[in-house]
Amino acid sequence: MATSDEQAHEDRQDIKDEQLAHKDDEQAEKEYADFEARVRRTIYIDHLSPLVTAQVIKASLAQCANVVSTEFIQNYTIQYEIPAAALVEVDNVSQAQAAVDLMNNFPFMLGGMPRPVRAVFAKPDMFPDRPRKPGLKVEFSWVKQGDPGYDGMNKLKGLARRQEAENMALFVSESIGRGEGAGGAAAGNPGSKQ
Repeated sequence: MATSDEQAHEDRQDIKDEQLAHKDDEQAEKEYADFEARVRRTIYIDHLSPLVTAQVIKASLAQCANVVSTEFIQNYTIQYEIPAAALVEVDNVSQAQAAVDLMNNFPFMLGGMPRPVRAVFAKPDMFPDRPRKPGLKVEFSWVKQGDPGYDGMNKLKGLARRQEAENMALFVSESIGRGEGAGGAAAGNPGSKQ
């Protein structure tokens, strides 16, 4: 049996642990609130040319927004490291709205490339460094044939294969348009000139 001193020590330790957990929860909630504010003032720009840089985006949006940061999103559906989209954080929500309106209401081309871009407000799932939402529990399980989610998973796999084929066709088409020919792209060297 524990003595009264040992019991009192255990009680104090339990209280300290609860206070520490409460502080961690408060910190996680503050961190997630800051992240949500960042998401609200960030736009997602799609259909970018591989030649577009952060400076090109900043200069293009200077007429309606002050760009704070630009993060290119890697396209993992093709084997080349070509960003086709970016998350662009601006100063505030009204600037983000102005940038989205500008790109969606007018033919907006970044870097003079004949490829109109598309812009939408960013969503939390688009950020690779997003913090864990406080109070959210995530559970994983394997999906087997016959399980309720199996058909949906097969549809997603088919969609991913189709998107990969479309991306490769677009990449080869752009390579030919730049004068690289299909040989440079097919050989796995997107930057080679023929």
